[in-house]
Amino acid sequence: MKAKDIFTLAVRILGLVFLYHGLTALPNVLPALLGSVSMVLWSIFVAGWQLLVANWLLRGAPLIMRIAYADADAQTEADQNVVEDIGKKADA
Repeated sequence: MKAKDIFTLAVRILGLVFLYHGLTALPNVLPALLGSVSMVLWSIFVAGWQLLVANWLLRGAPLIMRIAYADADAQTEADQNVVEDIGKKADA
């Protein structure tokens, strides 16, 4: 496993943690939904943001991956060019 794969796995596991915390907040939120408007908004905020973050992290968090491994794609392309150059020199 490469470092990028391990980092991706860690991001997704963090997503599972957020999903767990969001789901455990739901039983406390459901009775509040029958209350006033401010309680409804607060209830949606309490559980909703955790579930949104969990969804984003479980999908791979593309922004985090681009920041963490911005040069990974460029490095892979450079490695491929080196391999092609070596192949051309070997044929000549």
